[in-house]
Amino acid sequence: MELTRLKIVLMALALVLASSVMAQKRLARKAGFTLPAVATECFDALPAAQENPTGVNPVNIQFPVGFRSGMEFPIGTTVYDLQSNNSVDDRTSRGPDGSLMAVWTMGFDDAGSYPDRGTGYNRATDGAWGDPPTQRLEASTRIGWPSHVVTESGTEVVISHSSADKLHVVRREAGSNSWEESDIPSGIYAENGGPGLLWPRAAASGEVVHVLAITQPIANGGTAYEGVDGHPLYYRSSDGGATWDMVDVILPGLDNTALVDNSGDAYAIDARGETVAVGFFNNWSDQILMKSTDGGDTWSKTIMHDFPLDLYVQDEGYSVEDLPPYEEDHPAISNGANASFSDSLAILTSDECGAIVVNYDGTVHAFWGRMFVTDGDLTDGNTSFYPTISGLMYWNETFGPDSSRLITDVIDLNGNDTLDIDSGDNIAAYEASLTSQPSAGVDVQGNIYMAYTSVMEGERYLNTEDNQQYRHVYIMASPDGGETWTDPYDVINEEVVFEPDLVDFVEAVFPAMASDVGGTIDLTYQGDFRPGLSERGDNDIAETNFINHVPLTPEEIGLVKTEEVVHADFFQLNVQPNPASNEAIVSFELENTARFTLSLHNLMGQKVADVASGQGFELNQLHFDVSALQQGLYILRLQADQKVAVTKLMVR
Repeated sequence: MELTRLKIVLMALALVLASSVMAQKRLARKAGFTLPAVATECFDALPAAQENPTGVNPVNIQFPVGFRSGMEFPIGTTVYDLQSNNSVDDRTSRGPDGSLMAVWTMGFDDAGSYPDRGTGYNRATDGAWGDPPTQRLEASTRIGWPSHVVTESGTEVVISHSSADKLHVVRREAGSNSWEESDIPSGIYAENGGPGLLWPRAAASGEVVHVLAITQPIANGGTAYEGVDGHPLYYRSSDGGATWDMVDVILPGLDNTALVDNSGDAYAIDARGETVAVGFFNNWSDQILMKSTDGGDTWSKTIMHDFPLDLYVQDEGYSVEDLPPYEEDHPAISNGANASFSDSLAILTSDECGAIVVNYDGTVHAFWGRMFVTDGDLTDGNTSFYPTISGLMYWNETFGPDSSRLITDVIDLNGNDTLDIDSGDNIAAYEASLTSQPSAGVDVQGNIYMAYTSVMEGERYLNTEDNQQYRHVYIMASPDGGETWTDPYDVINEEVVFEPDLVDFVEAVFPAMASDVGGTIDLTYQGDFRPGLSERGDNDIAETNFINHVPLTPEEIGLVKTEEVVHADFFQLNVQPNPASNEAIVSFELENTARFTLSLHNLMGQKVADVASGQGFELNQLHFDVSALQQGLYILRLQADQKVAVTKLMVR
């Protein structure tokens, strides 16, 4: 009786499923929307300024008049607003005692090349944040791009680059009130005849601190190193940043056999236990995972996304025949009659904004903004990208090489299947995808969390001063190892932000999530009231930006319940035939009498429909009609007895 009822329900849902799946297609663009823009070099890390200014310039911090206590709390400000060229550092940390700490690049003196620029720092004690800082942490040098880590003992370590193009360390042992400063030793510094080092990223596990940086590129005043312009190098401290036992290490496979040149900030690093993971997201090479399971001694390499041109040199040239076929929004297609030959040379890749996180089981998860690039003009000394491309890509080790998935895109706020943005002129210049700047975390139950920033469509979110669309920060979560994802939750809403009346006028970018998620998902972001940046891209007028902390529970973002993720074999979950074109049969076994639910999801991990639910025992077999479903790959998700398993179904 139960199976008969389920069969009727499944067949009745088939037409609903077909229309629901089609609604997940990427939003249509207006004619001429997808056009290329010339890529610029990463922002000069530290423009010329005196090394030791006589004093810093504190700002008179004025929070909005309507400031109220609520979910969000402003922990600091900065006038200098370029928190990263691409990927966002790990800048929000949870200590072993549960306390929260956050850092950001802070500067107030825009009239003098920010001689006061350095690390803004704040810490929450017993849930209460300190006063917003007005002076940087560093006493000895001006720095940029700080990463913050906390060791198992509670020692805090901030890694950045200094105006001497060195990797600078600001360190405070647990229980101490004073910070100590030093530089990571290196043979790459100018004093040793090297090009210098810039844009570090850091992670910690136990008392071990892992750092990745690149040599100073030619465009920023450096030179090529070992055949790579902007060479990635690895550093390790086994005593919480006091000394360094591995320096200037070239990771095998992340060298001149795979790379020609690199952008700053196009990489991320994370560590848990003995596992260390580096995600490399350069847009003119493969998207690469470097993984160590012995604390950084040895490394393996996996290609997360295969870039079709190996060791491509700018202005070298390539043909359409060198490229694989692409999806429907390939720029040559989306421009229709306006497409040119150079448009057909667009290559699917990363926007260089990526994130990496190691789960408690050692599995590595990676995220990056989706992008197309091209080198259509072989005489200009530049390459181009498409600033109106959107989509956030996801990959984990269970997928296998070159098998990333799109998990979210610009939200269709009015449900008309069209991106309601008139032209690329309405997009502030971050040199990133419309959905980008991911930051990720995990909890002890294995749930995965990801924050990102996305352009908002429609006139409601159009800044009339600049005629540009605002961006908001969203959060998504996966309870089953990345197979399915909750709907994106907009952090910038009336229930969260500190000034509800200003929700329509907030530009929220550079989210940084604490990678260890506890009872709350804790992130910081930079917000102001104008799209774009003053230090790159649009070169807007320099104004005060707020660094805001947001704590959210998993339930608030739609992760209502945590189940144990098991392999499909645990339930003997199976679908036959597969591929299916008319009828499919799903079978599974339950050890005990238990209530189960079966749901269907698209490859973005989004639920298409609640397919069935009921009481089951031992062998269960469900028949359902798939003939009305759109052709493609689906994910069937079974939840029963506090466990969840998934399997794939191909419909033809």
